[in-house]
Amino acid sequence: MTQSKPSIAIVEDDSDQLHSIEEFLLDSGYSVWGAGSAEAFYKGFTVQPVDVVLLDLGLPGEDGLSVASLLKSRPEVGVIILSARDSLDDRLAGMRAGADRYLVKPVNLLELAANIDATASRLAPRTSVDPAGSLVAAAIPVAKAACWVLAMKDWVLSSPQGKCLQLTTHEFMFLQQLLRADGQPVSKRDLSTHLFGARAQNGAERLNLLLTRLRKKAAEAFSEPLPVKTLHQIGYAFTASAQLVQDTQRLH
Repeated sequence: MTQSKPSIAIVEDDSDQLHSIEEFLLDSGYSVWGAGSAEAFYKGFTVQPVDVVLLDLGLPGEDGLSVASLLKSRPEVGVIILSARDSLDDRLAGMRAGADRYLVKPVNLLELAANIDATASRLAPRTSVDPAGSLVAAAIPVAKAACWVLAMKDWVLSSPQGKCLQLTTHEFMFLQQLLRADGQPVSKRDLSTHLFGARAQNGAERLNLLLTRLRKKAAEAFSEPLPVKTLHQIGYAFTASAQLVQDTQRLH
């Protein structure tokens, strides 16, 4: 491991808890994305592998113990279970499934960060070959490479799997600026000026709220995380392959 902060995936079906933890970790300088189910996590992991997974047990569909068992074969990935289940049997089941640590909800966020750093410090180096590895191959079929598409006329964002999300005015303007930057970060100041005007108050806070809501909508519409990375004290970047088109008809 390098001295940089580990990257994190949060697998949690309670959207309020997910976004609360996500925002804290982003503000603390971690690279973070979230998923509301095991399937969404597997899809996200193919695109953006992480160092540590924060894992709820009571997920819809495939449960957290199954995910932990799959991750057990990946020594470069740490697992921290976050669960309201506090019995000894539950703790032992989590550890047997491969979790490095088991924290009972509600968890203190500063304690959580300390556990993340301690878990990451013992990880094996991540290899550059087959980053998703057998984990995803065993869990879901890997989709063919594709890109995200933003329709300029219709204000619709389409995922590589062809799912669509209708955007509000500010959501469209926000994503349009990120896609035009072609993967480079766009500062919060520039985004705030473009979206809210040069004299707008609390622009950074309004952007954070906008992105939190957009991530929630995207998770529901696409069943995978929105590939927007928050760069601490810098701004935001769209980290996946993407293109701008005139309207949704150009997708076919």
